Amino acid sequence: MFSGGVKDSTGKTQEYSSQDDQCPVCKSDRYLNPKLRLLVSSCYHKMCESCIDRLFTLGPAPCPVCSKILRKMAFAPQTFEDLTVEKEVAVRRRMHKDFNKRKEDFIDLKSYNDYLEWVEEL
Repeated sequence: MFSGGVKDSTGKTQEYSSQDDQCPVCKSDRYLNPKLRLLVSSCYHKMCESCIDRLFTLGPAPCPVCSKILRKMAFAPQTFEDLTVEKEVAVRRRMHKDFNKRKEDFIDLKSYNDYLEWVEEL
């Protein structure tokens, strides 16, 4: 499986953070609040935890930047400096899941062979 970001001494992936980061909702930044934790949405916009808690307490709500409907659980820590790399890793994870199946993942040999033919035709 693909994974990335900076690893700490225990091998756990650390979050990427920069003093220049700013929440687009409340305008808080890490320069004034070093403990500010920004999370990235599924549309790859950053938001601080307190704004996420406030905006998504009643359920799904639109992203304040692009208006895409988001859920609170769709936010995750940023692991790469460049958000385009973050997107690329997410796409590769989905592709890995779909295109690296094994024989044991299928109920019978015919299903597996059909899958192999489908992948080969792409």
